[in-house]
Amino acid sequence: MEPTLSRHIFHILIKNRIEIMKGIFLIILSNTLLIANPLVLRQAVQTLDASSQEETFILFTFLFSSHLREIWPWALLLLSLTTLSAFFKYHMRLAFLSVSREEERVMRSRLFVRIQRQSLAFFNAHGVGELMSRLTNDISAYRDMLGPGLLYPVYFLTLFIPGFAALFYLSPLLAMISLIPVVVIPLLNFAARKKIYTASMEVQETLGQLSNLAQEEYSGIKIIKGYNAFQNMYKRFLAKAQQVSLATLKLDIWEGLFYPFLILVTRLVTLLLVIVFGLVTFYQWRILNAGDFVASMWIQSYIFVPILMLGWALPIYQQGRAAYDRLKALHDEPLTVDEVKSHLKISENSSITFNHLSFSYPGSDRLALNDICLSIHGGTFVGLTGPTGSGKTTLFKILERTYEIPRGMVSIGSHDIHDYPFDAFKEAMISVEQLPFLFSKTIAENVRFGKQEATQEEIENVAHLADLHETILGFPEGYQTIVGERGVTLSGGQKQRVAMARSFLLNRFILLLDDIFSNVDVKTEQRILQALMHRFRGKTVLLVSHRASVLAKMDRVLYMKEGEIVEDGKPEELLQKQSYFSALMQLQSH
Repeated sequence: MEPTLSRHIFHILIKNRIEIMKGIFLIILSNTLLIANPLVLRQAVQTLDASSQEETFILFTFLFSSHLREIWPWALLLLSLTTLSAFFKYHMRLAFLSVSREEERVMRSRLFVRIQRQSLAFFNAHGVGELMSRLTNDISAYRDMLGPGLLYPVYFLTLFIPGFAALFYLSPLLAMISLIPVVVIPLLNFAARKKIYTASMEVQETLGQLSNLAQEEYSGIKIIKGYNAFQNMYKRFLAKAQQVSLATLKLDIWEGLFYPFLILVTRLVTLLLVIVFGLVTFYQWRILNAGDFVASMWIQSYIFVPILMLGWALPIYQQGRAAYDRLKALHDEPLTVDEVKSHLKISENSSITFNHLSFSYPGSDRLALNDICLSIHGGTFVGLTGPTGSGKTTLFKILERTYEIPRGMVSIGSHDIHDYPFDAFKEAMISVEQLPFLFSKTIAENVRFGKQEATQEEIENVAHLADLHETILGFPEGYQTIVGERGVTLSGGQKQRVAMARSFLLNRFILLLDDIFSNVDVKTEQRILQALMHRFRGKTVLLVSHRASVLAKMDRVLYMKEGEIVEDGKPEELLQKQSYFSALMQLQSH
């Protein structure tokens, strides 16, 4: 993104120059016709005033006299000019607003793609509520700024310049008086813009914090209700809402002072114009007649409108500038996981090699993985076990390139993982987490999430593999059952099995299964494991589990502790060592 908002707007002008030029042409036509109205009225007043001096004016006789026939042409001309001006203004607004809406779409899409490419470290630093606030509140402020930012300066110039020229033609004195607000506005803007920008930034930041808090509390509503913590959470939310309210009030005060003061200035200038005309009439200086004054007052009301619009637009511009800075900061956050431009693909049955892999999470000094040296042959079932926090899940995250590591530590096949593009991992690898995420859609839509073209038969086949088909048929709506937000209507075991079916449908040749049997009973576990070993025999499966019945059927077992592999071998070999793995097996055998 461009380093400053002004350069960004300039880029938008160049990009949308055809639509902008169309809008400028239409606004010139509209405002020219608008300024023509007072001049036509001036001519009408002077013409009718001259003819009315020939006889005494009485309303009843006037309506049935020749004067009425003289008024109609002028009235029709004024009506025609006003209608044409409104027609051109309508299409002008469409031209400018279509640009702002299109740029809003571009910005929203651009940020969405950028955020999607970020690693988990980015999402650890930014809450979901904060991101949602930037993609909604900040982008709305950015869009509102683009409308005034593009339209109002052009509207001001195309109306003020011809209006001032016409006013100067009618009366140089009144024209110079009408310039007072034009001098006052830049001074007001200079005095208030920093305050409005700072207040706008505070509002946007506190709104992001409030959104983050609301998202967190609603996501954990079960815990809040279960622990009867409603009052504590309410106090937290109320305190943050009051902080947002105070920040918004501060912004409203500055905006509230800015715009009414401009209205006061324009009204005082209007009063000054009336006083000047009164003095001219009283002293019979004969530099202004009634037609000149009426036309001048009408024209100055026109040129005051864009002045007031600028006064309204300047605070919006400062809010948009604050929003743009926040959006730019979000967009410009570096991608911590770099992708290479390559067409290299991961071949089936590729071996996976870890070469002195050490890793610690961002912001932590503790090693989550410490000097891991390991080679996994393709097409084998490998079980990983060990105490909580020993690094099993972290190993999966490294393989998926969720976090960045130095080159030379991990390779797949004969290539370092940095040599592969992200698409290569997506085509070869799939993972199932211990706490799976489900979308608030139907069971069928959740299963086919990664393969939208999947048939109902394919969905049912993988549901059989996950021992889920009969359970689904027991629901009133079957596969069309809505699972609710994050699968709230399903049990933990059912959610895990839906996630399994979703991954089985893709039929990748490297599976990373993170404790997928933790919420299912032993019989279900055995049926799924048997189907898994039959369906994916010949593929590389890494399975985290603490169940002896699962680990005993693996080709190889790795026991991890404090980020290190302390035991490695076939299950039967490890049993003979009488160490960590054998202790786990003995514990579960009793």
